[in-house]
Amino acid sequence: MKVFFFSLLVAIVAVVAIAGLRGTKTTSTPVEIFPDMDHQPKAKAQTESRFFADGRSDRLPVSGTIPSKVPVEEPYKVTGKIEGYWGDGIPSEVTTEFLARGKERYIINCAVCHGDTGAGNGITSQYGLVGSANYNTDRLRQVPDGYLYNVVVHGKNNMIGLPHIQLEDRWAIVAYIRVLQRAGNSRIQDVPEEEAKKLLSP
Repeated sequence: MKVFFFSLLVAIVAVVAIAGLRGTKTTSTPVEIFPDMDHQPKAKAQTESRFFADGRSDRLPVSGTIPSKVPVEEPYKVTGKIEGYWGDGIPSEVTTEFLARGKERYIINCAVCHGDTGAGNGITSQYGLVGSANYNTDRLRQVPDGYLYNVVVHGKNNMIGLPHIQLEDRWAIVAYIRVLQRAGNSRIQDVPEEEAKKLLSP
């Protein structure tokens, strides 16, 4: 029994000597019995790395890498280009549902800067972030659809790219931007007669 208590006392003294009393502060590196993978060998985004020659932990995809679920047999749909030039046309069937999806994705991803009507007056303009494109200008009304698709994916100037948006949704956004442009530059003569009567009625 004496041996047991003596051993317990030694163990307590050893623990206190190593871990210290509760509330004790020290500049020494703590002993981690269960590190819980806190120091696993990993690269954190946008941090330096001594492993790579350029010192970057973030790596570019291997040249020629193709994302999964991308229809490589439809290069225009993926890149917005035809033989090196911006293509025109929406490479998906433009239905009411397709445009509704484009409106939804536009409001989520684009309206905060470009505004609900595409006039470049989103809420960010009230906080000093000016210069968002106004889609109703003649220049942007005339650019090819492939150009708008590329901007959605890769961004332009202060706009970051949005590659996380699914392929079909990118084109749905482009289609909806065309709707906004048409609406922002339309005349009453462009509206079907029956709809025009509703708009003009008091």
